[in-house]
Amino acid sequence: MPSKALVIVGAGGHAKVLADLIAEGRLYRVSGATDADPEGPTARSSGIKILGDDSILPRLLKRGVRHAALGLGSIRDTAPRRKLRLRLVRIGFALPPLVHPRATVAKSAQVRAGAQVMAGAVVNPGAVIGEGAVVNTGAVVEHDCLIGAGAFLGPRAAIGGGARIGPGAFVGIGASVKQGVRIGAGAVIGAGAVVLRDVPADRTAYGVPARVRP
Repeated sequence: MPSKALVIVGAGGHAKVLADLIAEGRLYRVSGATDADPEGPTARSSGIKILGDDSILPRLLKRGVRHAALGLGSIRDTAPRRKLRLRLVRIGFALPPLVHPRATVAKSAQVRAGAQVMAGAVVNPGAVIGEGAVVNTGAVVEHDCLIGAGAFLGPRAAIGGGARIGPGAFVGIGASVKQGVRIGAGAVIGAGAVVLRDVPADRTAYGVPARVRP
């Protein structure tokens, strides 16, 4: 089956990893990337063909590029990714779920539209990866977890069984969340944190064990 054309929106480090995922998966082919600063060093260092800024997206859709993927990463604030995802949907792009062929996703797990599961990640039975969420390289999502829409799990994050990660929450690199714990919408979990108790929405927690900060 011929691969489908796809544009990556937002160029840089995350986009570079995403382009590799797409090439390995072979279901889509990257037509190029757009970026708010197409001549900037971040976009140029991505190694992806830069098509222009985001204003060309409606024209690309009319030319038959019907699929898009968010190349914009996150370092704690996931709101820009959410805004961009909603904009792409309004324009009319389909945002397919993208799963690296070297990730492990259980048959009973769900990976919803626009979600991205990177190489080496594990998504176990009954887990749900919400729309636009990211399960980064080597992260583990245990059984029956819910990863909310637009949430971002850093590399090697580990989410215990039945935990709930709220929409737009950010879990830093190497952080661990105990089974059954709830992380509120928009909360930020610092790198390497060990979360043993619930974290309210829009709060930051870090440390071992993690403590909610003012």
